[in-house]
Amino acid sequence: MLQRLIVLAAWVSIAALAFLTLTHVGFVYSIYFRLAPYLHAKMTTYAHFEHVIAFAFFGALFFFAYPKRIIFVFGVIVITAVTLEYLQTLTPDRHGTVIDACEKITGGALGILAARAMLRWRVRLQN
Repeated sequence: MLQRLIVLAAWVSIAALAFLTLTHVGFVYSIYFRLAPYLHAKMTTYAHFEHVIAFAFFGALFFFAYPKRIIFVFGVIVITAVTLEYLQTLTPDRHGTVIDACEKITGGALGILAARAMLRWRVRLQN
């Protein structure tokens, strides 16, 4: 049952990422301005970290959903990142870039590696 819930959460997370990526840019700025006093970072720096961190969680979630299908998981990350960046070019107030797609793919790969390390660590503790 828990595995099914993780799989569902992984697929729902694509919709959440799509909403946050394609929504009006003012929404993203409002989040940044609320966090800015605690971050001490410029908007561009925030955006770079946000891409990596969001996709790291996304990659980890998908890895936990499909732990034996790492190529599939990485493929989902790449396709999602590239598709969302392309779709941003179709919106009037957003812009998709290759650098942003690379940041997202890197974040997803880091999430996969972290999740894989966690599972291996858990197996070692059980033995």
